[in-house]
Amino acid sequence: MTIQLNPTFQLQQVPIDHLEPDFYLDPNRCTLDDAVQQLAIDPQSNIPFIVWLFEDSSSAIAFPGKINLYGHDCLHAILNRGHSLADEAFVKGFTMGSDTRTHWLHQLLFKLISSTLYPKKYRFSWSDFHCFDAGLAYGRSLQVRDLNRFDFSANRNFTISQVRQQFGIS
Repeated sequence: MTIQLNPTFQLQQVPIDHLEPDFYLDPNRCTLDDAVQQLAIDPQSNIPFIVWLFEDSSSAIAFPGKINLYGHDCLHAILNRGHSLADEAFVKGFTMGSDTRTHWLHQLLFKLISSTLYPKKYRFSWSDFHCFDAGLAYGRSLQVRDLNRFDFSANRNFTISQVRQQFGIS
């Protein structure tokens, strides 16, 4: 008898705060806007064109899960993720997983492009894709979908905990 594990179920059982972040924000006191100000590293002007082309919501050819920089930074705070490439991979996987338009072909093409064509600072290694896949599964497991199209600015003054509760993120 073999036992098959359901990775989505396992991810749902792991609180976001236990995914080893490289920073700490008090989710009950810190507002979404404060968190974004603390976490933001790169201004929009520093994002390389190729990253913008495949990930930004204003690009005509971006993959499903495309999101503006403010929304992306909000998801870093909500998911309690830092700035490592593994954290970036998790957040990108989460946005693609949450997007109902994501197809397996999008995932494959994103992995190929982001591991070969992205500038070194932004380039994912194949080991980062373990985090990407975990984020993808977690995004797909939530009841609320298409978070990449959500207007996070409407929740700027809500605490991280309040926003997580709104989306069903533990």
